[in-house]
Amino acid sequence: MVYNDVMRGLHNIFNVRLAMVHLARDKGISETARQYNTTRNTVKKWVRRYKEKGLKGLENQKRVPNHIPHKTSKEIEEKVIELRKTHPAWGPDRLKEHYDIPVSTKAIARIIRQAGLVRKRKRKWKKQRDLREVKKKLLPFEFIEIDVKDLVDIEKYWPQMRMLHLPRYEFTARDVRTGGEWYAYGETKDGTNAAIFAKYLLEQLQYYGVNIPEMIIQTDNGSEFIGSVLKKKGKSAFVKVLETAGVLHARIPPRACTWQSDVESFHKIVEDEFYDLEDYRNLQEFKAKAYAYGLYFNFKRKNRYRGRKTPIDILEETGSSISPQVFNLQPIILDNFIDDFIEGGYHVGSSANNSITFSLTEEKNKV
Repeated sequence: MVYNDVMRGLHNIFNVRLAMVHLARDKGISETARQYNTTRNTVKKWVRRYKEKGLKGLENQKRVPNHIPHKTSKEIEEKVIELRKTHPAWGPDRLKEHYDIPVSTKAIARIIRQAGLVRKRKRKWKKQRDLREVKKKLLPFEFIEIDVKDLVDIEKYWPQMRMLHLPRYEFTARDVRTGGEWYAYGETKDGTNAAIFAKYLLEQLQYYGVNIPEMIIQTDNGSEFIGSVLKKKGKSAFVKVLETAGVLHARIPPRACTWQSDVESFHKIVEDEFYDLEDYRNLQEFKAKAYAYGLYFNFKRKNRYRGRKTPIDILEETGSSISPQVFNLQPIILDNFIDDFIEGGYHVGSSANNSITFSLTEEKNKV
């Protein structure tokens, strides 16, 4: 047998070394080295350690040198640990850059690791579970996400869009607490259509008694919501609508696409369950089917990630006095109301003659 191979293959190498020492006493160093197929120096090492420390000398020894001239001082290690506890999200590079620590980033990483201060990353399912618990603490209609979906890349919808002159963009809003949604359509993705959609949605919520000034509406940084960064004409029409209604506008950081996960997940659902399945004969049929799917999603479709409940079920569980009909909003073609929107200004829900201030009872009777 080869000694090194034996050492690598055994869990308890103590017995092998002890047998080697006993054989060396009986047969000598050379014969033991021959039988174990190792060197004389290896046999001598274990015989010497056995004489010096007894059985403990046959255990594995730490291979750390007694003196390390470049070892990080205790003071620096304590400073790194203290700074890491103060900034638990900062890595070695940032700590070294901000506090000018006189050791390498590898040394800082080693100190953090040995101190047990490495933050464990949560698995994706744990993050989703924790996020759902946070969302449960929200009130209905307290936090709404708005985004725009481009429908041109949907295989089944695109040829019908071209042939029947169907709208290209879906303007979508989704309540984070209940999962309920509202949407409308636009031929263009611009600030005017975004403002008309916001006005249309806010009037619906206000009609059913939602406390508008306590709402937060979150969007990404698209030009349809915030306007051009080079524009010098003040705030966008969308922002003006929100501010007039007293709604707080929240914008997600750049490239933080997961911050809009609720409305983005609806975009995936509606693509799979509606746009990629349905056929239409004309624009009127498309609008009718779009309205029907919105009602199905809000009133009948159970969401597996929300305890297999519909938005209406969740709304009732919260004890809210707001009618479930708040989710009954007919999709409109936003471009058809540009002239009325411009003439009516940015005030939400003030003019009975404004064609955007729809008579909900009349619209439902039409359907």
